[in-house]
Amino acid sequence: MKPDKDKRKRLRIAFEAQVKLWFETIDVTLNARMKNISINGIFVETDNFIPVNTPCRIEVIITAPHSRLTIETSGFVSRHDPTGLGVKFENNMEWFAFFPIFEHYGKGPSRSSDSTGKSQS
Repeated sequence: MKPDKDKRKRLRIAFEAQVKLWFETIDVTLNARMKNISINGIFVETDNFIPVNTPCRIEVIITAPHSRLTIETSGFVSRHDPTGLGVKFENNMEWFAFFPIFEHYGKGPSRSSDSTGKSQS
């Protein structure tokens, strides 16, 4: 039997969105790209190194052609890998069910848009 490398117990959704992370204890603010989300955390693409267990405030920003949705919560850095860092939420994300609904807006750079973020048709 092969060992399972992915030990996650929660559904993770590929969803790209802008995120802001405030690390008050080390006086650092990151503007980054979220790559995926689960009910209990996100993965953020960054080359900044933030120590594991550093607490943070999190703002996930989902943009659409005519509106913007902002979700705020708190958490801490839970892991690193060569492309970024994992952030675990302090509490489960109550708004997690919205991400499959807004999946179209979380497709990332492959979506055609102009410099204002509006979809081109």
